[in-house]
Amino acid sequence: MKMPEPSAAEGRAVRMLRALANPVRFRIVVMLAERKDATSPGLVAELGIAQSSLFDHLAALREAGVVQVSQPGQSGAQSQANGEGPPGLARTYCLDPGALDFLSAFLAGLGERARSWEGLVTRARREDGMEIREATLEDAAGIAHVYNQGIEDRVATLETTLRSPEERAAWLKARTAHHPVVVATRDEGGAASGTVLGWASLNQFNPRPAYDHVVDISVYVGREHRGRGIGDALLGALEGKARSLGYHKMVLAAFPSNAPGMRLYERHGFRTVGIYREQGMLDGRWVDVIVMEKMMA
Repeated sequence: MKMPEPSAAEGRAVRMLRALANPVRFRIVVMLAERKDATSPGLVAELGIAQSSLFDHLAALREAGVVQVSQPGQSGAQSQANGEGPPGLARTYCLDPGALDFLSAFLAGLGERARSWEGLVTRARREDGMEIREATLEDAAGIAHVYNQGIEDRVATLETTLRSPEERAAWLKARTAHHPVVVATRDEGGAASGTVLGWASLNQFNPRPAYDHVVDISVYVGREHRGRGIGDALLGALEGKARSLGYHKMVLAAFPSNAPGMRLYERHGFRTVGIYREQGMLDGRWVDVIVMEKMMA
């Protein structure tokens, strides 16, 4: 599959990032930001590099549109080659604030896109035929399959015992209306219930009545379906159910090392409460557990 051509903004950002990736060039930019402008002799003295090397770095920064230069005039072929004017009339270099503002806004936009999730869910529904619905007993095998993958991967749960379809069916039967289970499915080959891509549930946090308005959550997505918005769709559905059921707060416990999971929870507004250090042992190693919460109000 051919990679699509980058947009003009993407191309500009790539050129700037490539230029700034060099530590010497990045230092030049920091110096110019602090001093507002500088001559090449001053930069050579400060950086401790050869003049020819400095000119190479400045040329790359100018080509990327990050640095601007004054125009004192040119004198001879050597001046044309190295970018300096006549002797005693060194050029002055400064940053283009507008270029840095562009890069900052471009990267901030990527950050906002990374934090948003509705578009990804819409795409999954449109392109993959995904739908979210209440789980039924027919989903027990699919739920067990996805859950067992999460157990085997050792990135989402301290549980180590694999589940059978029969065990998950009994688990579903024992659920109450206040602790529903939802599944993400995709119809394949006319199957009545559809293939289970992932599942999520609202779970009792604590049996004491004082905790009745707090609910624990679980979210699991099959290995082959991760990174496609299914986790976002499931968590969004859980939040809707939690609100309709009158819960005051959603809580979860997870592994802080599970970066995709952390980003998922952060996208949905969960905040970190704290971290239990070495809370459990998996395969002979201690595992930290992070506790997060989201207020429904």
